[in-house]
Amino acid sequence: MPQHKLPYHFQLENGQTLQAASLYYEVLGEISENKEVVWVCHAFTGSATVKDWWASLFFENGGFIDLEKHTVICANMLGSCYGSTGPDSIYPENGAIYREKFPELNNRDVVKAFIDLRKALNVSKIDYLIGGSLGGQQALEWSIIEPEVILNQILVASNAKHSSWGIAFNELQRQAIELGENGNKEEKQKALSLARSIAMLSYRSYEDFENNQFGKSEHGDWKVASYLKYQGEKFNGRFSINSYKILSKMMDAHNIAESRTDNLKEVLGSIKAKTLCIGIDSDNLFPIEEQIFMSENIPNANLEEIESLKGHDAFLIEGNLISHFIKKHLINTLYEEI
Repeated sequence: MPQHKLPYHFQLENGQTLQAASLYYEVLGEISENKEVVWVCHAFTGSATVKDWWASLFFENGGFIDLEKHTVICANMLGSCYGSTGPDSIYPENGAIYREKFPELNNRDVVKAFIDLRKALNVSKIDYLIGGSLGGQQALEWSIIEPEVILNQILVASNAKHSSWGIAFNELQRQAIELGENGNKEEKQKALSLARSIAMLSYRSYEDFENNQFGKSEHGDWKVASYLKYQGEKFNGRFSINSYKILSKMMDAHNIAESRTDNLKEVLGSIKAKTLCIGIDSDNLFPIEEQIFMSENIPNANLEEIESLKGHDAFLIEGNLISHFIKKHLINTLYEEI
């Protein structure tokens, strides 16, 4: 498992330090001057293994990423539970697990860690920086912090400042977790399942629920109730309660104007990367208005809209369409028509 060690006392935006932290990362293809770098910032419960959760972005599946021409880099974000340092990691001062001692993070902390990895890998420029949802928030931050490094960025179903609506959903999920986090294993699992079920209401659309979860099952219970329970239970064992809290708070804190100028438009106007903002017409969590706002205020930006009944989750499903938009706006001559 490739691990990149961060500076032993890694300075956080809140003034605290994270000790002996590391990032798990994956590189697909060889880092070479002859290849363009595609850096992927994964979503909330995603991981560094891009092909596992965004396979439709790859050439063999109809996507734009061709490993003959591209090198793909993705690092598991700090605070997650898929290899990088997070609240379930060992606290070096006492050899115990961090848990509640793990410091709160924001997206700038995550990006600073990515930059440290970028430098260690001797990557001087990123040809395509792509992120969806929470990963899109991080990609946007990165384009502001290193404007000369990011040449093109693709922001999918994301925003410049997290909304009160989005914060409300995350707060409900954390309250659900609090109901069982001090209980036994079964109570903790039920709490995390409930949080995930709440999240599903924001990830899918009204139309998707009506089309696929309407009515009752053959057992007489509501199909939508069974669906939500299934999604919640499936999530158990895949993700950490502690990481869930850390990353949801990180998403809530997202505001690119924070400690800069308090003017979102002014900060967006400073971005130099050629930008493609992609929204989803049925997205209730990151509504299309948020991508319109970014595209109208980033100097060299275009906007595309995915028409889908799948809501926010469509960004993970429509990799081929996202690839088509990338070719249309960011790739001019090198690749054959998708």
